[in-house]
Amino acid sequence: MKGIYALLILLTSSFVAFSQDGNVEVIGDAEVELLLDKKIASVDTTDLWGYRIQVYFGNDRKEAKKTEQLLKSRYPELSTEIYTDYYQPNWKVRVGNFYRKIDAQKLMMKLENEFGDVFLVRDIIDLPTIF
Repeated sequence: MKGIYALLILLTSSFVAFSQDGNVEVIGDAEVELLLDKKIASVDTTDLWGYRIQVYFGNDRKEAKKTEQLLKSRYPELSTEIYTDYYQPNWKVRVGNFYRKIDAQKLMMKLENEFGDVFLVRDIIDLPTIF
């Protein structure tokens, strides 16, 4: 029995003797921190890839605005989802924020009858509104 007590005292004293209390300070290069911040920013994004229908592509600004107005008048429910952008030297008029390709294709079929050559493009779309 004394042997067990002696062994128990020996084990407890070794834990107390070798336990350490303290703080660890990591000193790093500022460039490492900068690279880590860039990596986090590139991964932590709210970009949502989806589909839009490109209705106009060309270098005539008046024609792009005319197409935009025509879309707004015929499809007022999509007026907030019509995007007219200028990428030198061309104008692009795109419509929609579709997450699924099949949904974009349904509207594309309607627009093809009215506007002729329209096509689906993969683009960063706006996040859906959450009520």
